Amino acid sequence: MMPLLEANGLTKHYEVETGGFFRRTKTALRAVDGVDLTIEPGETLGLVGESGCGKSTLGRLLIRLVPATAGRVIFDGTEITELSPKALRAVRRGMQIVFQDPFGALNPRMSVEETVMEPLLIHGSRRNAAAREAVARMLEMVGLPNSARYRFPHEFSGGQRQRIGIARALILRPKLVVCDEPVSALDVSVQAQIVNLLSDLQAELGLTYLFIAHDLGVVKHISTRVAVMYLGKIVEVADKRSLYARPLHPYTQALLASVPITHPAQRKRGPTRETRITGDIPTALAPPSGCRFHTRCPHVMPVCRTEEPAMRTGEDGHQAACHLVPG
Repeated sequence: MMPLLEANGLTKHYEVETGGFFRRTKTALRAVDGVDLTIEPGETLGLVGESGCGKSTLGRLLIRLVPATAGRVIFDGTEITELSPKALRAVRRGMQIVFQDPFGALNPRMSVEETVMEPLLIHGSRRNAAAREAVARMLEMVGLPNSARYRFPHEFSGGQRQRIGIARALILRPKLVVCDEPVSALDVSVQAQIVNLLSDLQAELGLTYLFIAHDLGVVKHISTRVAVMYLGKIVEVADKRSLYARPLHPYTQALLASVPITHPAQRKRGPTRETRITGDIPTALAPPSGCRFHTRCPHVMPVCRTEEPAMRTGEDGHQAACHLVPG
């Protein structure tokens, strides 16, 4: 089976000015730096990593909300990297995004019906009874009453606003949905409701998700596979059971060891000296040579400082970019 989406060498560099008042130089901020990634039809690929590692930028690159500096993206058999705006619009029906901020993503001057109907109008539908019926069905699917269509975003709670954003993303019945930290701005009790809603909609509509998050518990619940990102690069990809049971990359091991432990029987399973990492993530303006994690890695070797590790594939397709992983 062909992947629904495939990225090869995907790169995004932003040009920024650095230096003092009298002498300024232009430097490339390497937000995403040579990412290879595949997403299979019907799966949920979780994407995790620290804030600032490039997760959201990668998500936007994959659906071409921002142009890539280099690399290519193939969606449903079509390379979209160099498509004209007109050709891209036709492809965009198949890929949508749910944003992190459920209030900032909605136009406060548009009613719920206008918000959810807007993608239909952009793609050629008319504002008629059929469009209004499609909006009503979609609102019902995301758990909102029909009366909500006449109200405005400020009249809803955060979880209800996110339901509106999900309805807007799904009104075109896309194949791929990028969920960019869709629950991080919500209360914990509401997070579970939205995650369960996304799972139910996936089963009902046959959706494929890229689920971007920093909460490893949420990712474990909803994902089929998990990709771990560090400083613009993917460092590990595996089936969620394999990754959570036997992480190969020291960064992934540290992330999992940092998850709070709530069950008394698991109290002794805290972060050890071997898994604990210290310090902040380096700047993407001047990433470290060799392995980008070597400045914080408890297992650093001389080769890590000079040679960038290739992605190596182990058992059951478990991949990790680390010199400690057997080739």
